[in-house]
Amino acid sequence: MTLASAPAATESCNSFIPPSFDVNKVEIISDRPDCATFVFTDEDHTLGNALHYVLMKNPKVDFSGYSIPHPSDNRMNLRIQTKSNITAQESLLQGLTDIKDISRHIFETFNNALDQ
Repeated sequence: MTLASAPAATESCNSFIPPSFDVNKVEIISDRPDCATFVFTDEDHTLGNALHYVLMKNPKVDFSGYSIPHPSDNRMNLRIQTKSNITAQESLLQGLTDIKDISRHIFETFNNALDQ
């Protein structure tokens, strides 16, 4: 199952996905809405560690962990378990939004420092 075809995906979640994003890059392995494994293709520790960090800062997330199955494998597995009031997919989308906001803040702070 891909991110775009997931049953828990709503129009608001799908509108977050930029048009240039390859939805086949993420596969969802789940049998419950509160617990899922997301398999990212062509991603590594950079995204895995950042997502794990912001997900664990979310009080609605019980568990987050990622692994790279093998160094020569171009996949990253991310496991998310949430409390019952939010789905794993919603927490993933929130985590990606948080990373985007943090990156934007760092970029703006850096550029402001250069202008001074």
